[in-house]
Amino acid sequence: MTLAQNEVSVPVFEIDQPAAYAKYLLHNRAEILVYLRALLKNHTLITVYLDDGEQFFLSTLLSIDEETNLLILDGSNHAASNDAALKSARITLSAPLDRVKIQIRVHGLSMVTIDGKKALTSRLPTSILRLQRREFFRVETPRHINPLRCKLALPNASGGHHVLDYPLFDLSGGGLSLLGPIGDAELFSLGELFHDCRLEIPGESVLSVNLRVCEVLKMEHPSGEQQFRLGCEFVSLPGTRLAFIERYITRLERERKSLYSVPD
Repeated sequence: MTLAQNEVSVPVFEIDQPAAYAKYLLHNRAEILVYLRALLKNHTLITVYLDDGEQFFLSTLLSIDEETNLLILDGSNHAASNDAALKSARITLSAPLDRVKIQIRVHGLSMVTIDGKKALTSRLPTSILRLQRREFFRVETPRHINPLRCKLALPNASGGHHVLDYPLFDLSGGGLSLLGPIGDAELFSLGELFHDCRLEIPGESVLSVNLRVCEVLKMEHPSGEQQFRLGCEFVSLPGTRLAFIERYITRLERERKSLYSVPD
């Protein structure tokens, strides 16, 4: 995967915010190894962010050497990405694991060759972030057929507003994530509050919700397509609207389970 060329806002890494996310940080070596082994076993795609996150590429974990305290990552297919990674002082690895966000901070990558292919090595991390908010069940929403959408109004220079319309990536009782073109990431900042956003649920209703930005994250899909994900939490959501969202999530999960269930 190639390095990102777009000028976008710096991603917000929760691992850099111990005051807010201390309870999600793991420091025990045995616990850290459990999650590293899971990433390895599942061949999970890992986004490798360089320094402040302006540049990134996709990788996977190739091996974990517990005796020498090394982890080995698949190198990029592009030499420029590998060269930039070797020069970076700070590397942030981010990956989803069973609907839980894993963030790992490593330093000082080195290049090795394994079976004729370039790979990157680093010392095993002394801590990782395992971000799971158990109070809200999060479900991925349809993105191809009848996708949910949300409209946000951004103020413009003329004193009016510019409306942005994004599809949802996922939804919970606590908030939602939106997907958009990577160039739009610079329009948002951490903590920014948007009032009266229009959450559209096909065939159901349009809800007015207030959203606070919690995450601005660049993503690259295996196809090479680049997007940004805007993670938001609901602010002052009335109980009736929360109940509506929870009923929709329950119905969506029920439909998915029935779709994949095996008849007796």
